[in-house]
Amino acid sequence: MKQAVRAGTAPRGAGRAAAATVTASATGGAIARQFAAALAAAVLSTAPALATDAVRLSSLAPSAAGRGLAEPLVERRASPFAQHLAQLINDYRASKGLGPLELVPDLGDLASEHTFQMAEHRRLSHDGFRDRFDRSRARVCVENVGVNFPHAEAQLDGWRASPGHHRNLLEAKVARMGIARSGAFVTFFACS
Repeated sequence: MKQAVRAGTAPRGAGRAAAATVTASATGGAIARQFAAALAAAVLSTAPALATDAVRLSSLAPSAAGRGLAEPLVERRASPFAQHLAQLINDYRASKGLGPLELVPDLGDLASEHTFQMAEHRRLSHDGFRDRFDRSRARVCVENVGVNFPHAEAQLDGWRASPGHHRNLLEAKVARMGIARSGAFVTFFACS
């Protein structure tokens, strides 16, 4: 089994941020998945903040069959904010020579569930990331969260200023994304 974990911090003024990267691979015919919990607690304030960890998880094995997505919490059409942030992300990816990510309802539902949970608990976190990864049925997923950024452009700038979050925005193995906002909280969840 191989596992790699990297951490870093964002420059001051860009919000607190560090990054964790987790990869898992199969060895000796057995499938091993390790997940380094990337929990972040941030005090809700008027200052923008990023979770202290950007989360990534990949596996060489598909998720267990029969696991489905939860019923959608909201209308399956992306909000104007989600559509705008998705377009900004895709424009940024294009400027780096990467293909666009498709904004899809199933990942939007997973992002919504998490965003509502963060808003309810009034703290940033990646709680339940492993469950979202499993429910996505994807081989690779990344997640960025943030709070108190006044608009989509500021949120993207915050993520770009943090090495781990930036790496997630430019992950070449993802093709689909879900974006959700609840109050001041935002989740970007992208998978293969």
